[in-house]
Amino acid sequence: MKITRIALLGMLILTPLHVAAAGAAEDLARQWCANCHAADGNSSSPLFPRLAGQQAGYIVQQLQALKNHSRSDESAHDYMWGVAATLDDNTIASIAEYFAGQKPLPNPATVAASLVDQGGMLFRNGNEAKGTPPCMACHGPNGEGSESGPRLAGQHAAYVDKQLHVFASTQRPSAVEMQAIVRTLDDKEIRALAAYIQALH
Repeated sequence: MKITRIALLGMLILTPLHVAAAGAAEDLARQWCANCHAADGNSSSPLFPRLAGQQAGYIVQQLQALKNHSRSDESAHDYMWGVAATLDDNTIASIAEYFAGQKPLPNPATVAASLVDQGGMLFRNGNEAKGTPPCMACHGPNGEGSESGPRLAGQHAAYVDKQLHVFASTQRPSAVEMQAIVRTLDDKEIRALAAYIQALH
């Protein structure tokens, strides 16, 4: 979704008034999050992450990081920096709880079975020879997430692929553990993991 500077400026000017008037987290989600992430958090576009069923604490952490500009994802960060800047801590917490409570649906997009198989091995077992830990150790055996890692199951493969490459840059400096892990992965392994994660539910 392409957002013009004029449209973005209008959103940023109006957001505080709408936040104050809307009150309910569901209203906020429908007004400001639905266009990209869908009202129930099951985004259909690979450009935008799925939020349904995501760990509330993780959503809070990421919105705070966008708010203080310690997370920057190239094309997305200008818009999300502006949106997050208008949200107070209570609003961020309410939005996080709303999406955490939504039912995550299976991702209908297809992925190559061969990649899914390879990605599943890495996700479950890691690669000791390269120093790659199993993803399930932090993200749960079915990618459902835990206190130490966000939900991954059903996330768009293209988004996962992009974020794993982002971890290898300076755009998400707080994710120290992921930065180290990504350095053990090559592009083919990243694609395989992304495919397996999308296929999870």
